[in-house]
Amino acid sequence: MAGILSIGTRAMFAAQAQIDTAAGNISNANTPGYSRQSVQLETAGGQYTGRGFFGYGVAITTVSRAHDAFLTREAAATLSIASMDSTRLTQLQRLEQVFDMGEAGLGHAASQVLNAFVDVASRPTDSSARQVVLSRLEELASRFRSAAQELATLQSGVTQELKTGIATVNELARRVADLNQQIARVQGLDHEPNDLLDQRDQLIREINKYVQVTQIPADDGTVGLFIGGGQRLVLGNHALELRAVPDEYDASVMRLAVHEGNVDRLLPENTLSGGSLAGLLRFQRTDLADAQNQLGRLALAFSSALNAQHALGLDQAGQPGTALLSTTAPRVLPSSRNTGSALPEVAVSSAHLLAASDYELRYEGGAWQLTRLSDGTSVPYTPGTEFDGLTITVPAGTPAEGDRFLLQPLRQAAGDMRSLLGDPRGIAAASPVIATLPPGNTGTVAVSGLIPAQVDPNLAEPIEITFTSPTTFTVNGTVSGTVPTSLVPGEPIRINGWELTLTGTPQPGDRILVQPATVTPSNNGNALGLLALRDAPLVGQQLVGGVATGGETITDAYASVMAAVGVRVQGAKASAEMSDAIAREAEQTRTSVAGVNLDEEAARLIQFQQSYQAAAKVLQIAQTVFDSLLQTVGR
Repeated sequence: MAGILSIGTRAMFAAQAQIDTAAGNISNANTPGYSRQSVQLETAGGQYTGRGFFGYGVAITTVSRAHDAFLTREAAATLSIASMDSTRLTQLQRLEQVFDMGEAGLGHAASQVLNAFVDVASRPTDSSARQVVLSRLEELASRFRSAAQELATLQSGVTQELKTGIATVNELARRVADLNQQIARVQGLDHEPNDLLDQRDQLIREINKYVQVTQIPADDGTVGLFIGGGQRLVLGNHALELRAVPDEYDASVMRLAVHEGNVDRLLPENTLSGGSLAGLLRFQRTDLADAQNQLGRLALAFSSALNAQHALGLDQAGQPGTALLSTTAPRVLPSSRNTGSALPEVAVSSAHLLAASDYELRYEGGAWQLTRLSDGTSVPYTPGTEFDGLTITVPAGTPAEGDRFLLQPLRQAAGDMRSLLGDPRGIAAASPVIATLPPGNTGTVAVSGLIPAQVDPNLAEPIEITFTSPTTFTVNGTVSGTVPTSLVPGEPIRINGWELTLTGTPQPGDRILVQPATVTPSNNGNALGLLALRDAPLVGQQLVGGVATGGETITDAYASVMAAVGVRVQGAKASAEMSDAIAREAEQTRTSVAGVNLDEEAARLIQFQQSYQAAAKVLQIAQTVFDSLLQTVGR
């Protein structure tokens, strides 16, 4: 009698456990990170009798969770990469909005400045035409400042998001360490704490959204988390703290570090392969920095060319032109680890040769080494020489071995761009030289234009050109450099910094006189020179054999910047879509093993209910048999 009661009781308890577990599964079907649980049963053994073995019923061994360690790690890793790609895409889409298209863009504003000189060239003394130039200069400067401010706002946003994300990771890491301690305490009970394990797995997934971690399980049930190529974040019940620390050069830029033993250990950014923090750091290091340098190069190249050309002309008072636009000076940022006293200075010597890059200047082995950070090109550098349109000097102080400096010639250039001219009479539309044809020429040669093109000490020196044939001539007067002697079709005559364009055919003996000019209503030579900047390669030229080649006009250069940003956005979008699809597939695969299916649980619940009812029936029958036995004995 005791046997049937015991078997029925065991069966009822087992069915009750199964019902409770199914109810827990159903209630947690939508709980993030929950793994389906199930009661593991086994036979309770048996007893031998002369009539064979009779079983003792069922026994509950444990409650297990549906869990696959590989699928869990894979889902967390793919989620981390998806988070990184998504974060970078979001930032790039914001960056793309800085570079407006069409009439709202910087390229259009720059071309409008140059186009305004069409009216000035047609009517050099018209004050309204000159005022239009000043208005468009102010509009251009305002747009450059606005774009620079938007980029600075993006940098501030990245810094804030980094700090917020780091704070979240630190909190999650502390919770993982606490769960490690709780799990280790019950490790010797021979039963897994399923809910605690699920909570820890979910926290690790949350951490992976911010920074990818590697999981290493320990024998005591705890899990160690490592980031950045092996730097520990959580080990046992102890969690280290992530920190946003200032860059060694620029305190406004944040880097990621681990605080350990009162020391902040910087994490190399190339070792962070996933998480939103990695996406933010990559955007800050490459995309945003490149955009700031591209914007600065446009501002410097255009303003330098415009100012240089304007300085060659004469204003309405007969004075040389002054600067039309100003930009922010280059920055030199010493490393916080420097021990020497040297402080280099950077000057833009050839704006058309500028590369859109920062530079690192390092003092090693008693010599300077200059590295272009955009492509890693490194060359020995002698102070005072030109490289990429820059001239670096070390006017004072003594460098120490290993001293480093970050050179930013372009980053801040557009941030405080200003229009400097307020008086329209100050526009230097007149040329300092004028070309005339003396009487007696027999050919059809005529002057199409005379434009001051570059600074030359002999720019205003009188020059007489005498043709010896329709294609050759001699030059009389003070000439800088090599004296040209041939007339090349389609090419101007270049002497002493000016360019003379002719039409018609000269005959032997024909002469052209180039002489210092005065400001007259018809003198528009420098206005034509300023207008010619529309088609001049102002941006991105390179030295080939000592000669500047290539380059783009200001409008083409701006279009190239927009195209480059657009390509990055499209590439990031494709990466984000692909990584998101992979992450969703990995999570679906994990969920197919560990997730709760309500239809299945409902079916099991009916099955367990029937088991419970059957076990109760066994006990009812045992009670009936026992009552009958008592009645029989009582007779």
